[in-house]
Amino acid sequence: MSLLSAYLARRRQAMIAKHIRGDVLDIGCQQGQLRERLAERMGRYAGIDLQAADIEEARRNHPDCEFRVLDIDDEPLGYEAEFDTIILCAVIEHIFNLKHLGRNIFRALRPGGQVVLTTPTPFGNDVVHRLGAVLGLFSRDAADDHIAIFNRARIEIFAREAGLVLAEYRRFQLECNQIAILKRPDSAVAGR
Repeated sequence: MSLLSAYLARRRQAMIAKHIRGDVLDIGCQQGQLRERLAERMGRYAGIDLQAADIEEARRNHPDCEFRVLDIDDEPLGYEAEFDTIILCAVIEHIFNLKHLGRNIFRALRPGGQVVLTTPTPFGNDVVHRLGAVLGLFSRDAADDHIAIFNRARIEIFAREAGLVLAEYRRFQLECNQIAILKRPDSAVAGR
């Protein structure tokens, strides 16, 4: 991990903390760090990550929680209206199949539930991150792993296609990052 990556990850987690409530599904959970830092805000906690080593470590650290190794681009989440909050912290920009992800998070959310997502802004990704990588402040290849870069309009499109509503949006970290709260309406029809 680069010089600033751990610090920025903690700042993202602090930004999403006030939005976490109820039963939580953390997509891209790594080793379950959010559970460690924010357990008092959560009921049930489940985590999904593509990296098997991270999931093994998460299971060791949090034996009372459920963790799965899963490729969210291809595989179903396997949950039906079980979570009040789904977290996508620095994840959505790595996903090819956004429609598949949108359908799956809609199904996993309870009516009235929310998705809390963070993702770099175009400026943060294309300018600041690339310059920081050259200077050794960020991972040299992290920005290259980003498949889709989002602005507010693109987040709204993702939300609408998933059957969700953009309820809150703001930029942070000097306009380099953004947070969006997407709500599942109480009356939404499951299985979009």
